[in-house]
Amino acid sequence: MAHESRADLDSLRVIVSQLNEALSEASGVVQDVDRYLAEEFDIGVWAISRPFGSQHGTGEGGRELLISSHLAYGKAAGRNRLHILAATLERGEGSDQFTQIVSEERIPWPLCPRETKLHSFAMLPELLGTLALKAEEITAQTSRTSETVRQLLKTMGRHSHGSAEPALVTNGVGADPDAGLFRRSRSR
Repeated sequence: MAHESRADLDSLRVIVSQLNEALSEASGVVQDVDRYLAEEFDIGVWAISRPFGSQHGTGEGGRELLISSHLAYGKAAGRNRLHILAATLERGEGSDQFTQIVSEERIPWPLCPRETKLHSFAMLPELLGTLALKAEEITAQTSRTSETVRQLLKTMGRHSHGSAEPALVTNGVGADPDAGLFRRSRSR
């Protein structure tokens, strides 16, 4: 019996060591992805994975709650980053579905407990795919909208001046962006 316990402990030590290495590698990958997304996707694109965990609870008045955890990318702690979105849902009246969002908590991934990191990391490929699809959709929608507005301007007798970025024109008092209007740069 003591021999088996010793073998089990040795086996557990090996597994814990491997788990620590895996979490360390996952943390490095998340840090790299976070840095890349901050540089490339700092354009307001956000996404959420399927839930990687959920638990039931009870709210005020005995209402049944469901807390679902998702890996997400978007605003958390003041900047766009990978984070865990913990959404608390309540059953809709007369329904068996949890549809009403009661609260949300956004926790930056590096600040999450070890167990949460391990479970959420498996959702990273899905989340990156969702982000790529959303960026493509936004790009296509923006192109369609630009073309529609150009056609409307043309119909109204106005002509678009290409794709130059609008320049901020101020009233000469400091650099307060609220003190001026956006106007298209004119080519000279």
